[in-house]
Amino acid sequence: MQLRDYQQTAVDDLRSAFGNGSRAPLLVLPTGGGKTFVFCYIASNAANRGNKTLILVHRQELLRQTSDSLTALGVRHGLIAPGASPRFGELVQVASVQTIVRRFDQIQSAGWSPDLIVPDEAHHATAGTWRQVLDRWRSARILGVTATPCRMDGSGLGEVFDAMIEGPQIADLIDAGHLSP
Repeated sequence: MQLRDYQQTAVDDLRSAFGNGSRAPLLVLPTGGGKTFVFCYIASNAANRGNKTLILVHRQELLRQTSDSLTALGVRHGLIAPGASPRFGELVQVASVQTIVRRFDQIQSAGWSPDLIVPDEAHHATAGTWRQVLDRWRSARILGVTATPCRMDGSGLGEVFDAMIEGPQIADLIDAGHLSP
């Protein structure tokens, strides 16, 4: 599986942001732009370097979609979700944000802590449960990913993220043949 040109540009821009001192960049790609594939690709590269990545999701469908993408990339991973058995020997974990908060003690007992946290649907990152996870591992870098970098409650994502990387707009993806009109 290969990154599309705009996805590779996003990965390169994220690397530059981290290299220039950003601790928590936010990647904005429209729905259908391949956000899941991009952050799974990044998690794969992090694991290849021995770094631990925690991917946070808030719905079961996103947990399955992320797990399927990691599997397609050949990335061994654990799931922290209802009904899943812990596999803290894996460098990549995909977690339901609600479940991980309830299992902080279990994760700490296992000695697992992330180097990189990836909140999917990162516009939720300022909400209470999400903030608990981010505050738990303050030394980890953060890579937020969203299609909608605004919150209806008006809280600013700048509370969590310190740089924004914008991918192409929907019209650009349609013109390039990546999305249907």
